Amino acid sequence: MAKPESKWYDMAEEGWKELIAAAHKIEDAANALKKTEQSIDGYNIERALNKHKPDLMREHLEGLQGHRKESEL
Repeated sequence: MAKPESKWYDMAEEGWKELIAAAHKIEDAANALKKTEQSIDGYNIERALNKHKPDLMREHLEGLQGHRKESEL
């Protein structure tokens, strides 16, 4: 039987996955914009994305998943 707090961990994991997916979506848009006449806009998007560190988001998700596995949550 799942522990009651398990649903909160599920919610946190889902949120991190959504953030990571959004970061990838923004990165794809930035890469496409860089190929257009509006490339400066793509640069600004890319800079903003780098500021928010999608790799760090992925590390947080992996840390949460590791904690759950170790703690059997």
